[in-house]
Amino acid sequence: MMARIMAEPALPDFRRLDYLAGGSADQRHVWSLLRRHDPFAALAPLDWALAGTFPLDIQVPGSDLDILVAVDEPAALVGHLPHLYGHLPGFTQHIGQFADGPALVAGFMLQDVPVEIFAQARPVEQQMAWRHMVVEARLLAAFPDSRAAIRSLKRAGMKTEPAFASHFGLEGDPYQALLALETVPDLTVSPLILKGFDKKF
Repeated sequence: MMARIMAEPALPDFRRLDYLAGGSADQRHVWSLLRRHDPFAALAPLDWALAGTFPLDIQVPGSDLDILVAVDEPAALVGHLPHLYGHLPGFTQHIGQFADGPALVAGFMLQDVPVEIFAQARPVEQQMAWRHMVVEARLLAAFPDSRAAIRSLKRAGMKTEPAFASHFGLEGDPYQALLALETVPDLTVSPLILKGFDKKF
């Protein structure tokens, strides 16, 4: 079984991007790109946040920067985003249907890093990608030795949430299994996690 620490460490404030400046080489590279190109300035006054693999430092080649946006009418941005980002390589956009509602999904490249904008009529903290990221961050903080294993699963082609579910032995739908941990006060002593570790390790 993996060694456990005694309590969950505090997480960085993911709303403040300057934590990237003191992170891994990939995170520092992304920090430099974001400061140079500032893709967020064009989104004002909408609420936005960076989510996904780079904040967690579990990115692999091809991982994108996930920008979550809260907007009352996602479809209203369809005619707006091309003016903001259409000049960037690989720009695309489409309206997609997701488990928690429709969203406008747009993509483009910032130099060598792909970016995905996910705009939904939900506050950022209520969007699935943010909720999953917070649970995943808690797991990585509680079990830091898991980061390399998660990256390995992702390099093998597994999506992030299934990789976490596989590594921690979470049963059922991986997306829902992670959300089930939101209300667990201390993941280092969670019966769900320890049960998974007992099965795998």
